[in-house]
Amino acid sequence: MNFFIKLIYGTHRPESKPRSVYVKEIIAFRRIWNNENYNDFGLERILRLVLHSLSFIMPGTVIRQLCGKKSLLFRKVVIELYSLFKIGWYVFLFKNNLTTSTPALVISLILTVDTVHFMFSKIFLNDIHQQPISFKRTLLMTLINIMEVMFCFAFIYAYIDHTNNDPGRIIFSLGQHLTNLQAIYFSFVTSATIGYGDIAPKDPVVMRLVILQIMLSLFFLVIVITTITNRLHDDTFYNKRKETYR
Repeated sequence: MNFFIKLIYGTHRPESKPRSVYVKEIIAFRRIWNNENYNDFGLERILRLVLHSLSFIMPGTVIRQLCGKKSLLFRKVVIELYSLFKIGWYVFLFKNNLTTSTPALVISLILTVDTVHFMFSKIFLNDIHQQPISFKRTLLMTLINIMEVMFCFAFIYAYIDHTNNDPGRIIFSLGQHLTNLQAIYFSFVTSATIGYGDIAPKDPVVMRLVILQIMLSLFFLVIVITTITNRLHDDTFYNKRKETYR
């Protein structure tokens, strides 16, 4: 047991226990409203208020609250497991050919909205969020979140294509239903903005989704990852740089 505890938590563990998540969110909302930490105005201020208001109903916030007043690392590990669960969710859906399930689509949208909200909050609400426990961990979690968004779009494309029973409605250029692998491939290629052209959207709804996915991908890949990678070697409250001796 000690081996697994050390494997997950390491040897250094902060002793302070986190306060209630919803109490922190209420305090943070007051700080935004009163411009205590940051002077915002106009569209930026409205966006910040909307993002933080949505935090109260996001599944990630609920999970953090359910962790109670456990240790900080315990809460962080649970969030990591939650992020990995999202990836596993799509693996389960594709492996069991559930791409025509409407309940699965609804759950997938809820999970992905939670992820996208979290990513936007990291940028626009960084003044009220706790300093990252590790910037390298944040980069890793960002990559996992981006992958989850890609899988979600892949599932949406497959759902639209596989539930299409109208012979006159062409969804993709292949002229036949996408396989699960082709849907995943198309989503990843779209996020990378490569555009091989072997699979192209023909349906207006799918075209709009592709535009949305590209916009999100550019935001996440260019802004979020660049911001994090520029701070990989910065000290944090948890992982301060250790002196080395020659």
